[in-house]
Parts: sequence; C-alpha cells; structure tokens
Amino acid sequence: MSSKSIDITPDKSLIKKLGLVGYRTEQAVAELIDNSIDARLDCTECIEVRLDYKLGRITVADDGSGMSLGELRDALTIARETKGDGKLGRFGLGMKSACSSLGKAFVLTTSAPGSRTVLSARYDEDRWLQNGTQGWANFEITESDKDGDWHGTEITISRVNVPLYPNQLLNFRRRFGIRYGPYIADGQVRIRINSRDCQPHLPNTVEGSKRPVEIPVPGGHRLTGWVGLLARRSIKGDYGIHLYRNKRLVSAFDKFGIRRHPDAARVVGELSLDHVPVNFHKTGFLAESPEYRSASHYFMEHPAVRETLRGASSSRRSGQDVRSVLSFGRDLDPPSLDARMSATNAARLLQESGRFVERKDGTTFSFEFDDSAACRMERAGAGLRIGIGRKSGTFRLFKNPLFLIALIRIEAELAAEEQPYRDFVERRNKMLDQFIADRLPKPQSSDGRARREAVPLPGYVLQSELIGMHDHLQENFEHDFQFTGLSTLAPFLQNAHGRMVYSIHTISGAGQSLLEMITDHSGEFTVLLNPKRREFEMLLGTTDSRRFIAVREYGERPAPAWAGPEKAWLDLYFEVTRGILPLYHDELIIILGELLDADLVRPAKLRSLAKRRKILDEIDTYLPEG
Repeated sequence: MSSKSIDITPDKSLIKKLGLVGYRTEQAVAELIDNSIDARLDCTECIEVRLDYKLGRITVADDGSGMSLGELRDALTIARETKGDGKLGRFGLGMKSACSSLGKAFVLTTSAPGSRTVLSARYDEDRWLQNGTQGWANFEITESDKDGDWHGTEITISRVNVPLYPNQLLNFRRRFGIRYGPYIADGQVRIRINSRDCQPHLPNTVEGSKRPVEIPVPGGHRLTGWVGLLARRSIKGDYGIHLYRNKRLVSAFDKFGIRRHPDAARVVGELSLDHVPVNFHKTGFLAESPEYRSASHYFMEHPAVRETLRGASSSRRSGQDVRSVLSFGRDLDPPSLDARMSATNAARLLQESGRFVERKDGTTFSFEFDDSAACRMERAGAGLRIGIGRKSGTFRLFKNPLFLIALIRIEAELAAEEQPYRDFVERRNKMLDQFIADRLPKPQSSDGRARREAVPLPGYVLQSELIGMHDHLQENFEHDFQFTGLSTLAPFLQNAHGRMVYSIHTISGAGQSLLEMITDHSGEFTVLLNPKRREFEMLLGTTDSRRFIAVREYGERPAPAWAGPEKAWLDLYFEVTRGILPLYHDELIIILGELLDADLVRPAKLRSLAKRRKILDEIDTYLPEG
C-alpha cells in the first residue's frame, strides 16, 4: 500500500464566497464591532462606525489594543481560532466574511500601544482573483512609522455591496443599543454611529414585574437573567427574550421558551447562554444542539417564567373588559382603556361581550340587542334595561368600543334619574344613528369596492406570528393585500426544509411599499419581492433564516385580508408546480388531504376556482368524485 500527498490549499475565491453567507448590513457591521470589543483595554473603549453615503464607504474604528504583525496574520488567516471562550469572536471567519459581505475592497490599519509602527493590509476582490502571483502564502502587509500615541484598529470597506441610506442610522443605534446594551451600560464601551452615541436599550417594564432567573443546568452551567412584563403589549413583535453570550446579544426578542401568541406579547427578559454554541457568524444559537434544547426546557419550567406567562395572559384582558366599564361607580375612576386597540381586537371584544351585565342598582345591560341603534333604554323595576347594539355603525367611530360603552353607561345613570333625559337620549340616538348610516363611509378597498373580511373557519386561522402584522397592515397599508399560501396553510404543511415561507399578495406597483412596511414592522423575517425559485434555493442553502415572507404583486385585487383555504391551496399549488417555490409536489397533496379531512375545503368551490384559473384538469384527480 502506498500513499500520496495532494495540495488542498483553498481556492482564492473563498474570501468572496464567505461574503455570501446572508448577513444583513447590521449583522456584518456587528461582526467588526465584536472584534473591537474583544480588543478593549482596561479603560472605556470608543468604537466609531461611519456610514459615508456619498463615497459609498463603511468604517469601523476603535482605540483598543490593536494588533502586532503576528496577530494581524492570524486575524487574516481564514478559520484560525485565536480567541478564548470569553471572547465574542471565536471561529476565525467573522472579519473576513463580514468585510466581503459589505464590499469588494477593504483596508485594515492597526497599531498596538507602545508600538512605533502602523500595519496596513489591503484587499481588493478583483485584484486578488486576477493576480496570479499573490496567494495565501504571500499576502502583502505594509509597515510604516507611527506619528503620536494612536493605538487601535480601523477597517474601511469600499465599493460596497449593500445599500446605504440615512434611515439606517436610527435602526443601527437602536439595534446596537440592544445588542451591546450590557457593555454600554457597564461603561466598558462607547459605540457611536456617525458621531451619535448608541444608548443601552431598556424595555419599559411594569414596576415590580421583573423576576430574577438563575437556573442550574447539567454540566455545571447556569442560566442567568430576568423576565418581566412590558407596560404595553407589542403588536410589532418587540417582545420575547434577549439571548446573550458573553454579554453580547445573539438574538433579540427571541421567543425562547414562550409561544408566539398575543397573550405572550408583553413578556420580555434577558438570558445569558454562555455555554450554548452559536453559528459561525453569531446571529443565532444552534437550536438543535443538546445545550440549547436543555436550556430551553429548564427555562420554560422555571417558576418565575411560568408565573410571568400567567401574568401576561391575565393582564392582556385586564382593563379591557366590558364588565369593568359598566360596573364602575361615581366615586371611582373608570378602568384604564387602551386607546390604541386595533380594529380586529375591538371587533373581537364586542363579539366576546357577555349577553347580560347586571349592576347592583338593578340596571341591566344586554348585548343581544340587534339593531342599527347604538342603544335602547327602558324602565325595568328600580333600574333600567339597556340594550347595546354592537352591530351599530356608531361603534366604527371608536377604535376601542369600550369608550362608547362607557359613554352609554354614563348616560344610563343620568337617564335612570330623570324621565326627560331618557326621552332626550332616545331621540338623540335615533338622529345620530341615522346621520352615521347616511354619511359614515363603508370600508373600501383602494379601487372603491367594499373591503370584506375573510370569515375565519374553525381550525383554519392565520398563523399566530402574523397576527400582529395583519393588524398593523390593516390599519396602515393603503392598498389591498391578502395573506395566502403558507400564511394560512402552515398548520397542514409537512415542510421538509424546516423553514417557513409565508406569502402576501398585493396589487401591481404596491409591492415595494408593502415590503418596506413589513421590514420596518418586524425584523424577524427575511422579506423578498416577487422572488424566483433560484432566490429561495440560494437563501435556504446559505442563510440560517427560518422565516421568509414572499411579497407578490398581481393584477387582480385581493378582496379579503387573508385567503380562504381553497384559494390559499390553489395559490400554493400554482407556485410549487410552476417552479416558483421550492417545495415537493407530494407536500401539496398531503396538505389538500388534511384540509379535506378537516372539512375546511369544499371540493365544489375548489373546482370552481381551478376552472377559472384553467387548471381544473390538473387538480381534479386529487379531489373526491362529485
């Protein structure tokens, strides 16, 4: 038996390919900030991030420890791990992949304290790939004399691959205030974005709701942090647990140990998972690792966490209850009313109102009254019988119907004392209801047609992580839109990729504004406009993102805000069979079978929609006869 040696030096294109890992701009800049924090000295370190829109450059500079020639060589060597467990950088990939992701060229300048020289390294993607004489073994470093006592490291990226725009400044300051909050609050670092300081992000929690968490886990490790309740429920998804490793935020507003549900939308906290492994660009923990699964289990079972979740569920309804409004007395302040209640929650509140609410003075409030009038009043023994017409158009004047109910409650008290006032209320209500019926515009779509809501079916709902986004778009997006495909069919999907691709349809020309609104509302999704199959396959293979939203523009105007199951399945069928979405054809048949078993799809309606799209012959074989 003989052996041979072969050369497995990496191809020179490796640096370029490292930049294709799917960083967001903020994440790539954070990789460079991580290196600066690892290089901090005993005093407060200042890290400057400069975004130059005119020249198209990004600079990250610090006054830390800098690097010697040997340390610079190690920093430029791909996959050489030189940092200990307590450091943020670990894999020897971050600086190279971040710089290559941000731009095609970068210059790194560094000097150590007490050194009399400045070291510089230059990388230009085109020259590096075209120069046959320069390789891994002879990367050129420039050495020059140093003026003054400057020390630290500065990296300037040019010929950028990413967009630069002024609104990034606000997002960067906020995100870095969250990501590096512990370092900033402790005075270890000062991070400035275009000469403006990042402030540590402190959630507005209810006084007394914060509970410390300290959990021993197998292996001699401990989870430390806290959980609490936000003063106001977040409809933007800004709730959950900030997960840290070595005081550096890895995942913000992570739904670690909590479910995505409106009941949990006030839960916040921080947790250190110093022993749990992260992916190589430190944008997430390895969710399949034993350490992560163990930490999640022990966190969910901790008494402080369970008690906080119970408190969030009950507090969501406190102060937003019809009975509390109708039962408050003259000598008491009325309960707290949330003026920012969404239209969807307002409608749900009215539907959930009890049939009868009876006060101690004999006054009875009934929500069975079905008329165009907002209310009716009549004498009933010592009190009044008051019927509240929750279908009245008057309620559409109030985002929170409790405000109108409170006004009715006050008038009822006055009407109970004087007959003339009851007569006045009766006449006033008739005139007001008629005025509203004649003049209050009905909900319209952007083309003037009445916008109709999709009627939820039992067992068929919009995904919980999209509910807040649905409410936000309903109230703020000026065009028609429709959640469809996996946005509604996810409970029935057998997804082999372990990723979720949601879809939203809108009209032609409105896609970009919808994309921007979704991105601003929640940074937890990767949002794409009219993506092709190739884009999905590339993202699935190169990023750790697990949730995508595909915004698609169509000529037809979607009527309801989310599709019924027949249309949703047809939309999904069209995208998969036309090679737009990378799912297996068998998955479509599994989904259809489960929808039929659950009596959520009417075969006749599905056939009708398929015939209109001229694909009836394709799907008829999958449907029961008749």
